[in-house]
Amino acid sequence: MVARGHKLTFLGTGASCGVPSFYCGCKACDEALVEPRAARACSGILISGEQRTLIDAPPELRTQLIREQVDGIDQALFTHEHFDHLGGLPQLEFYVRIRTRSPLPVYSGARTLATINQQYGFMVDTLELHPLKAFETVCFDGVSYTALPAAHCEDSFGFLIESGQVASSQSARPSRTAYFPDTGPLAAATMERLQDLDTLIIDATFSGVNWMPSKHHSIDEAIALARQLGPRQTYLTHLAMHFDTPITLEELERKLAECEENVKVAHDGLSIIL
Repeated sequence: MVARGHKLTFLGTGASCGVPSFYCGCKACDEALVEPRAARACSGILISGEQRTLIDAPPELRTQLIREQVDGIDQALFTHEHFDHLGGLPQLEFYVRIRTRSPLPVYSGARTLATINQQYGFMVDTLELHPLKAFETVCFDGVSYTALPAAHCEDSFGFLIESGQVASSQSARPSRTAYFPDTGPLAAATMERLQDLDTLIIDATFSGVNWMPSKHHSIDEAIALARQLGPRQTYLTHLAMHFDTPITLEELERKLAECEENVKVAHDGLSIIL
């Protein structure tokens, strides 16, 4: 298999509580205070080639973009309306007003766009809002993004990201990456679109007992999904690490090393080639 050139960067890999949390003090938080790879901001990714496509805008977006030395965004997609995925959007306001002076194209479900209009009405003149429907595909910079229904909240999506070519001895096809940072069990129609994946990036919010089984995965449930879909590589994201049973990054990586599935823990700042 050969790479094509687009890069996916994990801006953040945590759930809304972050790691460490200021109020917690569990062993996962203690680890994150001394181990940078264990510290997690809210989840979002950036696809970089000639253009830069943002998926979700975590509240920490400004510091995430500075850390990755990103000086511009060409378009943004959103998985859903919750604050930990949308709260950083206002940090792009003056990037548009001062730098580009052209509205930023934004793509998401109708419910999320309505939330943007309601909560961030002061900046809607800096945005070019495009509604996305389930199973609709948009293309930027040679990469296609298909909105697939997630099981999280009304009008929530994951994205099937297809980029370039993967060459093998028998054929060439686009690389296929699925990004589902917030979801419970996926519907059959979504699962059908997730066959033959190169990379699965999946919600693994809970360690131990899943407090919200219709809206999130536990780590064990994410591993089971990887076993069912059989991607070439799986990354766990949207990790709380505190709940139900605190787990350190060291413990989780040791657990994954014992799995037959090729599953890794994503961390903030990790980049992979699509």
